[in-house]
Amino acid sequence: MGELLDFFLHIDVSLREAALAYPVATYGLLFAVIYTETAFFPLAPFFPGDGLLFAIGVLAAGGLIHPLIIIALLIVAASLGAWTGYRLGKQFGPAMFKRFEWLDRRAYTRSHAFYRKFGATALITSRFLPIVKALVPFVAGVAKMERGRFARYNVLSACIWVISLISLGYFLGNVPFIRDHTGLLVIGLAAIFITGLAITAITKLIKGRAVS
Repeated sequence: MGELLDFFLHIDVSLREAALAYPVATYGLLFAVIYTETAFFPLAPFFPGDGLLFAIGVLAAGGLIHPLIIIALLIVAASLGAWTGYRLGKQFGPAMFKRFEWLDRRAYTRSHAFYRKFGATALITSRFLPIVKALVPFVAGVAKMERGRFARYNVLSACIWVISLISLGYFLGNVPFIRDHTGLLVIGLAAIFITGLAITAITKLIKGRAVS
């Protein structure tokens, strides 16, 4: 845990050292991280996600990574990751409900109705929520969201997510305070998203108990 915290606190230093020592391999590593975080939701809590994109923007502002190449590469990674999660949900999700009787089938039914009505919105907004960004494509597959519709909004959401956060880091990367405290900003960014997610979940839980 200490090593993970140290990585977050010094993510700018770690990325800078990697880009200087292994410039080509760094692109491949970043691709793998974004793909894995988006594709496999059980692994999502262990990946930096949003903060990493911001840190990449800061690094690009320093000239160590080409901004256009990394943006294009990570859009592909995020799109492929979500597509993998969607395919896993579509192939294995329904079988889980049949095999494990303790799973709530009402949730399965509600997921179908939800994605028929709000699937596109969920795909776009979930990109900015840790863990949820990987869970939503899986649930979309379970709910059998139309493949063409999922593909369109998957790519759109990946573009919005990657471009906005990398651009934010890029244009703020030369501000001395941000450049010198990138690690703390990454943790702060993650904390904001997680806090918002927790507040939303608690609010829904309270409302649900009030109704029942």
